[in-house]
Amino acid sequence: MTKPPLNRSRSIDTLRGIACILLVAYHVIGIAPDNGLQVQEGILKDANALLVYIRMPIFTFLSGFVYAWRPFSSDWKNFVSGKIRRLIIPMLFVGTLFAILQAFTPGTNSIITDWRFMHLIPVAHYWFIESLFLIFLIIIPLEHFKLLHNKKSFVLLFLAAATLFVTNIGTPWFSIAGAFYLFPYFLVGLYCSRFPVQIKNQKAIGYLIVTAVILFLIFYGQQYGEGRRSLNALIIGTTFCTALLFTEVNSAFLARIGIYSYSIYLFHIFFTAASRIFFKKIGVTNIWELFIPGLAFGLIGPILLELIASKYNPSRILLLGKRPIKKS
Repeated sequence: MTKPPLNRSRSIDTLRGIACILLVAYHVIGIAPDNGLQVQEGILKDANALLVYIRMPIFTFLSGFVYAWRPFSSDWKNFVSGKIRRLIIPMLFVGTLFAILQAFTPGTNSIITDWRFMHLIPVAHYWFIESLFLIFLIIIPLEHFKLLHNKKSFVLLFLAAATLFVTNIGTPWFSIAGAFYLFPYFLVGLYCSRFPVQIKNQKAIGYLIVTAVILFLIFYGQQYGEGRRSLNALIIGTTFCTALLFTEVNSAFLARIGIYSYSIYLFHIFFTAASRIFFKKIGVTNIWELFIPGLAFGLIGPILLELIASKYNPSRILLLGKRPIKKS
């Protein structure tokens, strides 16, 4: 069983930093040609489309990997209340704030169509947080019955999760479909943490596989990638994430970003949108001159926000889901 690290893992934070950059870049460019920078063609549009096979898988894989450091043991009430504080409260507060600002700010791309169902049907990218919460609820009985404590039952569970993944069942309500999409990647990350793979020349093999997957996506991704809940997508995502872990890539710069991965996920969209609106207002039209500051704002803004919000208990809880500071 993997023990919780006494200090943060810089290698894991590096991977988180990579995931953050991919996510922020995704929303700067835009999910579709009618939002974000409204890119119609070119390398940014193509790369954004192909990275769908590794972007959210990395986030989810790392969530499973890190969960193994502090897994559920026996107190389900404390476990669930902790996840509500960390995930659901910021999702509701920040997600609602995002929806309101999006509805009333000129220059944004879309608005909530039916406010009665806000959060019942997830708001924008906050679906990931809702889905992750559902996964943690599923984890409780699996851990209780020790189904994740031996490799055989673990593999059977993964096959079941993979079956639900490829059958494309689920509903957007409460982000249930999102949970089915994420669960296999979470399990693979948990497996890699709980049952570490040790092979000869692991780093070199990791870099080789990562390179092979990237080249495959560049040359054959559009032809063979298929939908994000296809068998091919699952193979690409799990292979890439596992190989990336093997590389043990270690960057102080990326790790610094990765430390703030949750805040970046929660708040980056506010800063990328503000950057786009501001620079377009002052007459910037070149895509790269909009993309680079948008990426920088989307990374730096949430970091500064967390540094400020962490100082005060109301903002710690509502914005970040952190425990309140105890007064001495």
